[in-house]
Amino acid sequence: MQNIFTIGGTILVIFLVAGIIAFLFIFSNRNWKHQKEKELMKTQFEQELLQTQLEIQEQTLKTISQEIHDNIGQVLSLAKLNLNTLPNTNEPKIQETKNLVSKAINDLRNLSHSLHGDIIAELGLQESIANELKIIEGTRAFETELQISGAPFKLDPQKEMVLFRIVQEALNNCIKYSGTKKITIQMQYLPQLFILQVQDEGKGFDATKNIGIGLKSMLNRAQLIGGIFNLQSTEGKGTLIIIELPVNN
Repeated sequence: MQNIFTIGGTILVIFLVAGIIAFLFIFSNRNWKHQKEKELMKTQFEQELLQTQLEIQEQTLKTISQEIHDNIGQVLSLAKLNLNTLPNTNEPKIQETKNLVSKAINDLRNLSHSLHGDIIAELGLQESIANELKIIEGTRAFETELQISGAPFKLDPQKEMVLFRIVQEALNNCIKYSGTKKITIQMQYLPQLFILQVQDEGKGFDATKNIGIGLKSMLNRAQLIGGIFNLQSTEGKGTLIIIELPVNN
């Protein structure tokens, strides 16, 4: 009889322990699922917020582009017309002024195009980047190079727009902070992967410490379109930004 009670007690303890383990497992599993759901909701919220910010920014840039084209561009065009009506228009000073006004009109037109999202979508990513480098070369302070490899193909228009804005941010950083004299952009078209690289030959920086708002913005934008953002920089050896975007052609 005592053995029966002992066996029964042992079985009861085993069931209790098993029940406790099962309860803890279920609780842990539910907690894990809850955490995953929270992380997913947070990621979705951040993506939606970033998408909204990008849409607002594009609308703002489009408005600025239109203002440049309609107002400042027209004023400069009128100024050029007035210069043409002056006597002795071939005088060196007047001719030089006309040339400067013509250059300002051309630079503003290029700037307007680089801000206007619809024009960028119409031109495509490759030509838009080429125009951006042309504007930078026009300052005569930098040498630029655009390298293309593979058979070019079109990406989704929204992805091309986001990539172009990343390039603009990267070029802005090169101009303002790098101290470089040369900027190189590489575009690689592979069967299932598009790779975009922006490289300068400037002073570089410690990439483990100096992550500013601009770099975070580029990282977030790349992630928004399913891209992988990689930054390589060493003090005294320049900076390389790489964006890899899987594609289905």
